[in-house]
Amino acid sequence: MTEGTGSRLVVDRVDVLPGRPFLLVSGRLSGRPVGIGDAVTIRYGDRDPVATVIRTVELHTRPGVTTIAIDDSLRDEVGPGAELSTTA
Repeated sequence: MTEGTGSRLVVDRVDVLPGRPFLLVSGRLSGRPVGIGDAVTIRYGDRDPVATVIRTVELHTRPGVTTIAIDDSLRDEVGPGAELSTTA
């Protein structure tokens, strides 16, 4: 990500809700706002980066925290401390 042109979310928590085919990933978002359909890259530990798409954005968490939904199949690819980023 080039500074100032994309978005970055450092994951604080990951939640799974029964009946929803998503992982809800919450953290502090910096950079530009994100939206449904935006492509993101997940970097987590020493694993290879993984590309995915934002399925939904939820803003009902505590102030300053953004929650986005990504595909449940990525459960092993994201956890606290992971970084999700977009580019402009």
